[in-house]
Amino acid sequence: MTRGRLRGLIAELCARSSRFAELWDSGVVGVHDAARKTIDHPLVGPVTLDCDVLSVAGSDLRIMVYTAEPGTEDAERLALLTVLGTQDITASP
Repeated sequence: MTRGRLRGLIAELCARSSRFAELWDSGVVGVHDAARKTIDHPLVGPVTLDCDVLSVAGSDLRIMVYTAEPGTEDAERLALLTVLGTQDITASP
């Protein structure tokens, strides 16, 4: 999900739920860190991904979400990995 779509989702949730808006505005929802990382995969080459880390305050709980920008070569390589990850690739004798 792009940052613009995420902002739109948050705005929609705030508009539909006063409780969500209250929690979001208070910061109780947790901490969000973002970074961009490039992984050099041996089968598809370099893949640049957005890494979003969602943390719960006062806890060691963290959720890391990696996504590729839609419509990019990185998204195509990531999609290819979902197929390659199900195959056993061996060299022919």
